[in-house]
Amino acid sequence: MTTAEAAAAKITAPGLTAATCDITKPGSFTANRSGICMSGLVSTYTLYSDKGAVLGTGVMNIGTDMALSASKATWDEQVTVKVTAVTGQVKNLNVSYDASCTGTCTMSNAVPWAGAKTLGQGQQATGKVTYNSAVAKGNRTTITSKQHMYVTSAGAVPTQPNVNWDNPWAIRCDNEVSANPGCVVPDIRATFSLSLSEFGAAAATYGWTQNALRGGAPLTRLADENAAEENRKHTCGALSGDPFNYMDDIVPDDSCDEFPFARTYEGGTSGFLCADIVPLLEDGKWVIYEARTDKPVKGDEPCTRGHVPNTLNGNAGLALGRFAQSDRVLDAEKYNIAVTN
Repeated sequence: MTTAEAAAAKITAPGLTAATCDITKPGSFTANRSGICMSGLVSTYTLYSDKGAVLGTGVMNIGTDMALSASKATWDEQVTVKVTAVTGQVKNLNVSYDASCTGTCTMSNAVPWAGAKTLGQGQQATGKVTYNSAVAKGNRTTITSKQHMYVTSAGAVPTQPNVNWDNPWAIRCDNEVSANPGCVVPDIRATFSLSLSEFGAAAATYGWTQNALRGGAPLTRLADENAAEENRKHTCGALSGDPFNYMDDIVPDDSCDEFPFARTYEGGTSGFLCADIVPLLEDGKWVIYEARTDKPVKGDEPCTRGHVPNTLNGNAGLALGRFAQSDRVLDAEKYNIAVTN
């Protein structure tokens, strides 16, 4: 009689910045926007006599590493199973493995190695499985990956997998954001990161607004360009209720850079209610000034209109569009803002 007992895996807190497993948390799944992995899942195989006596054990350490792609709906998962200890009559373990998935997903390669690998203490088997999602244009699908191991000793063949687990992180594949489908971990919120060195006054405007007025609250992507154009008109244009006063003598090639962005559901607030600011670089630091003496900044405005050179304004907008595609941020999905040096 044989059994195998798998230690329960747990989810770590979201927000990782690297697509690697956290080896300090054995048996835990970790994830970021573009990858999921698990290290140190311990499974013990126990060999019993027909009278229920323990004849021996085999201990396995299991690890997986899945790298998703934002530009295609095919991805691999690396699998490693290592036998770390054997006792009694268990001298080696015969390990076979397969994976499956739910949703609009198929397996082009469901097994990391053919048949059963015979592993003694200190030996391991490694291979990869491959997932595919044929998500149709304009659609999205939610996928869960599932893992099954069949473990025996002394030539026994199980009729059921005796070690099983589901990936606790859902995968979302979509064919909505760009010309190609792609996949991400949707429960890990994407972050739009801009550097002051590259985007200058634009990044300074966003960073100041996030910290001083918005408390770091996330934004919500608006995919409809027509609605975004209406937002621009309400904040910076003819529907603002408060004309934007260009200051080309202070900010060459001045433009109205609205934040929250027009391409967000938070955008579109009347410019009359926004703080008008001028970000200027002084002695290597960005300083924020009030743009108008007749409209002092109160600190509770729902939006800002930054005096930003038009080229930087446009470059930031292009970067926002690239970010939505590279991180596959869908309409009505929230994302974070980060401004760096």
